[in-house]
Amino acid sequence: MYGFVNYALELLVIQTFGEETWETIKKNAEVQMEGQFLVRQIYEDELTYNLIFAAVEVLNIPANTILELFGKTFFEFCQDSGYDKILQVLGATPRDFLQNLDALHDHLGTLYPGMKAPSFRCTERPEDGALVLHYYSDRPGLEHIVIGIVKTVASKLHDTEVEIEILKTKEECDHVQFLITEKSGPERPLPLQIDEIETLSLEPKVSATTFCRVFPFHIMFDRDLKIVQTGSTVARVIPKVTEDNCRVTDILDPIRPHLELTFENILSHINTIYVLKTRYGVMQVDAPPEYRFMRLKGQMLYVPESDFVVFLGYPSVMNLDDLTRRGLYISDIPLHDATRDLVLMSEQFEADYKLTRNLEILTDKLQQTYRELDSEKKKTDELLYSVLPISVANELRHRRPVPARRYDSVTLLFSGIYGFSAYCAANADSNGAMKIVKMLNKLYTKFDDLTDPKLNPNIYKVERTLQY
Repeated sequence: MYGFVNYALELLVIQTFGEETWETIKKNAEVQMEGQFLVRQIYEDELTYNLIFAAVEVLNIPANTILELFGKTFFEFCQDSGYDKILQVLGATPRDFLQNLDALHDHLGTLYPGMKAPSFRCTERPEDGALVLHYYSDRPGLEHIVIGIVKTVASKLHDTEVEIEILKTKEECDHVQFLITEKSGPERPLPLQIDEIETLSLEPKVSATTFCRVFPFHIMFDRDLKIVQTGSTVARVIPKVTEDNCRVTDILDPIRPHLELTFENILSHINTIYVLKTRYGVMQVDAPPEYRFMRLKGQMLYVPESDFVVFLGYPSVMNLDDLTRRGLYISDIPLHDATRDLVLMSEQFEADYKLTRNLEILTDKLQQTYRELDSEKKKTDELLYSVLPISVANELRHRRPVPARRYDSVTLLFSGIYGFSAYCAANADSNGAMKIVKMLNKLYTKFDDLTDPKLNPNIYKVERTLQY
């Protein structure tokens, strides 16, 4: 996963428990790196799990508590990172926010290539209409992060206190389900009921040919998911749609939301952003395997007059090269579609993204070099002060010349261990060897303390030898 997840965990520990605790957690997690995590760098998921397990051990706090606290910190980190405005406009209520969360994740996928974001969808519990949040993720055991995020979102953005309960775990079904209950919150006015007034003729004023040209990426299907109409570009790049009895599920797989493509499921999630991916082999394009599919992003609209559903989408591509390799051209995108501008702007964005990422890496390397330089300077100072008098070492450290000094009288001490040879002879056995070593170590440690220039600046130890 991207480094902003690990960096948010780092911020949580440092702000709450201190930097020394974070260094201990890194050491226990066997993370061999200096400095902070790079936000735009991809790290192995195993590293994140190791950090969480180490935090549980070092902090002596249950994993679920840490993960929920991390969810709160992660949301605050996203706000401080410049996403506060986009988070505020996702929805006026917690329910609306969660329903549009997948759209935000799909957008972030263009900013962070290779990001494997979780997926969310909302349903209502049949017996009482309570909100049920469905959470899909390839990374197990992180559902309490979602609890922390949802509670913080409801509190900070919607001034609402919510209670979250896990209804089903991933072991019971293929995903995690949460029951979300609003305990307190502001009064919200009910929407005005406006009587529907028929002012337009029911006779179609736009022909099917014109509609297919105006919306070249649309797909219309019936209750059996049988395709009855497609846009001109879809028909060109996916010839299979023109075959009789071709169904939507024959050519497309859902990426978001995580659900089985049925007419009833689509109607129950009609206000959700849909991301569909072409199945392997249906596109008629001569390109490498990674370009033989197309992602279509858009919305589902129910047409009650004909009991059809129409998918109005557009190709989700990163740049012009991504577009052309899939057999598409700018001219395939209608003039009224903002996707044209997004594709053209993506070229500049990609260059800016690479520049920002390289700058982040270069800054980290510069900080690492500075830390190494500072460490080497400390080693040099230690060596300098260990072999020279303090007054001389101070001058050399500041790169100043050291003038020769004359002392009228000095005292030289030559010392030795009286009877050392006899002592060694008396302890010549295996146990005696360690006794000799311990005696020498204790003796010279005490001698070094007495001749330490920091304690006795008028004493300078010239040399120590073992000649007896």
